[in-house]
This record gives sequence, C-alpha cells and structure tokens, in this order.
Amino acid sequence: MSGGLSELHTQFKSNRSTLIAFVLFVFMAIAIIWSPAEPLSALNTLKKYRELLLFPVVVSLLSISERYRTGAELSFIAGCCILMVISYLIFFGILPEDRYGYSLVFHITHSFFMAVLAFWTLNLAIDSRHYRYVWLIVFTAAAVNIFFVAPGRTGMFVFCCLMILVLYQRLTLSKWLLSVLAFFVIITCTYQVSGNFSNRIQEAVKEISKYEPGQSRTSVGQRFDWWTTSYQMIKEKPLFGHGTGSFAIVPDNTRQNRGMTPTDNPHNEYLFLTVQVGLVGLILFFILIFLQLRVAQKLPHQKSYLLQGVILALLTGSLINSLLFDSQQGHFYLFMSSALMAGPIRKIDYHL
Repeated sequence: MSGGLSELHTQFKSNRSTLIAFVLFVFMAIAIIWSPAEPLSALNTLKKYRELLLFPVVVSLLSISERYRTGAELSFIAGCCILMVISYLIFFGILPEDRYGYSLVFHITHSFFMAVLAFWTLNLAIDSRHYRYVWLIVFTAAAVNIFFVAPGRTGMFVFCCLMILVLYQRLTLSKWLLSVLAFFVIITCTYQVSGNFSNRIQEAVKEISKYEPGQSRTSVGQRFDWWTTSYQMIKEKPLFGHGTGSFAIVPDNTRQNRGMTPTDNPHNEYLFLTVQVGLVGLILFFILIFLQLRVAQKLPHQKSYLLQGVILALLTGSLINSLLFDSQQGHFYLFMSSALMAGPIRKIDYHL
C-alpha cells in the first residue's frame, strides 16, 4: 500500500539478505504440504516466522528517510528503558509483581532485551560526545538489572557474548585478549557478590548434574530432552525436514516412552528449523546471516557494530531458545536489523 511493491525486485537485488529471508519464509510455507500437523496448526507456526516475510517490507519502508531509521532506534532504546525502570520498581516493591522475574514480560525475554540495551548504550557512550555519561548510566543500570535483578540466564549469556564483541570491535588483538581476561575477572567478582547471578548458575549446574532423560522437569533438563528428540527427528528426514509445525506432533516412540514434557519447539532455533525444513532451511538461514554480515562491512562503523551485535544476540540466544519463533525477540531482530541496513549503502560484492 506504500507504493513500494513495484520496487521489491530492486530491493531484493540491492540487499540480497531480504531476498533470502523471503525465500526462507516461502520455503516454510511450502513445507506445510508435507507436514503431518493440521493445516491450521502449521499456519500458526508459520505465522510466528512472519518477520522473515516482513523483512524486505520494513527495510523498504525505513529506506525512505534517515529520520525513520533514527526513530526506530530511539524507540527501541526508549522501550527497553521503560521496561528496565518498571523492573526496578517491581524489584523495590513500588509496583506489584504479577510475573516471575520482576518484569512485564517473560524473564527470558526481559533479560535478553536488557543485554541488548547494555550493548547498544555502551556503543553509544563510546561514540557520543555530548551524552556519553547519560549512556554510561543506562548501560550500568542495564548490567546491574541483568545480574542482580532479572533471573534470566539467557540475558546473562548474551550479555557476556556482546561485551566480548564490543571489546573485539574496539581494540587491537593484544588489547582484546587482555580486556577479555579483565572482563572475566569482573564477571567472577560479580558472581561472588550477586546472589541472583550465583544462584542461577548453581541451579544450572545442579540441573545438569542431576539430569535423567525423560525424568527431569527442570529448565535445563527439559531442554536436553527436547534437543535429543530433535536430533532423532533430524536423522529421520535430514534434507527437507518433517514440515512446518511438525515438532509438537510428529510420532516419536522414544519421546512418548520417556515421558518428555510436551512442547511446540525445542528451545533451540537451529534444531527447530532443521526439524521442520531440514538442512536446506538451516542453510538458507545461515546464508541470510552471512549476507547481513557482508552488509555490515559496508556500513559506517557505528551502524556496522550495532548490526553485528543484533546478529550475535540472535545467534547466541538461539542456542538455548527459539528466538525467530519467539515473537518479541524475532520482531526485535526484524526491526533493528532493518533500521540499520536500510538506506543507501555502497555496492556490495557478495563473492567470497
């Protein structure tokens, strides 16, 4: 309706990652044909991946004006800051707590966004001249929220990965190695003083040590069951997968006999994609990421660093959650990578 549909082929040609995202969505739509799931159930799963379909649309719309792209970035930061303030208000008892994790959203989602907010504001603090201390304050508040308030281990993991990325982006190799060592010293000290952080890590270690296939109802134990089931399903149909929406209902005697907790996804995006659309779909996803990283090389350094962070947050978080399938994280990836990639960029050589 914006009038940009006629230019879609130009968008695909100038930014091939949008084309791959579109192709992956179409392939998942076609995979409904061989899925054993009911059509409505399969369509509900496909709907969760709508960000792939919207990717070229949002890039096209945000290419209209730099003001739109800046507005998207600032809106994201503002939303995360509001979420963080509410989290602190709940933590200190000023607002009532109606959800585990001192937040309005699921604790995994909350911690993920706090990790990205910390990464984003640290980059802004490094590059800013007039608001450096403001961004440093927000960065510190987000980091404290992750380790002292929010119980989400996903955010803790993503935060550490993003901080290592920032050091790599900004320092020489020798300085980076020293800084990484210093960073782990800081994390170790944080572990000693933060009951929230240490308790969550100790819980994870305990869940791993006491894991019994099909008998564990812990966060880590259930994931191990789901990942094992995913591996078995992938071996059955490795190339094209079982079809979109198939994970929850594909007959699997091993899963049934071992009494695994039912779920609609294995909490790992790579396994989830491969189960549904096989190695073909997984390869398309990695091509999408590769092309986005190629675009990042041609962007101004600040946008390049941020886009790399968006991609790394998705990749690391997807190891323990299905982030493309999850609505909020998936749409974060859609809008923020689109905002950073949209607009005029130098011609990209896609050849290795």
